[in-house]
Amino acid sequence: MMTADDFAERVGRVRERFASTLNDKIADSFAALETMSAGGGDAIETVIVAHRRLHEMYGIAPTLGFEATGKAAGGARTAIREAAKVKRAPTPVEIAALKTELEKLREAAAADLRNFSMGRVNFPAFYR
Repeated sequence: MMTADDFAERVGRVRERFASTLNDKIADSFAALETMSAGGGDAIETVIVAHRRLHEMYGIAPTLGFEATGKAAGGARTAIREAAKVKRAPTPVEIAALKTELEKLREAAAADLRNFSMGRVNFPAFYR
């Protein structure tokens, strides 16, 4: 049977892994902007992958104490949701919105990572 300490240790490992890959995931999303802007089949696949990555970040970040990151990932996800849903390349307006939201995500992640590195993690109430 898993004890509370075992659970906390597992969550800690997941949190560490999430923190260690967060900047790369955001960089990958920024890099995808060029492919999305080009249109065509590659743009469609890229928007679907980017939407999935942002959706996952939106879901897991707050659970691990990265609340601002989760909220900002949700904004970025929303910017391309329709394009991903109907499997089309995003419009120039959607790409501009995504870029703006990704910049917010980068800032939120930097703040959350600073807090994380100082041991200040804002856990959801169910962890307390």
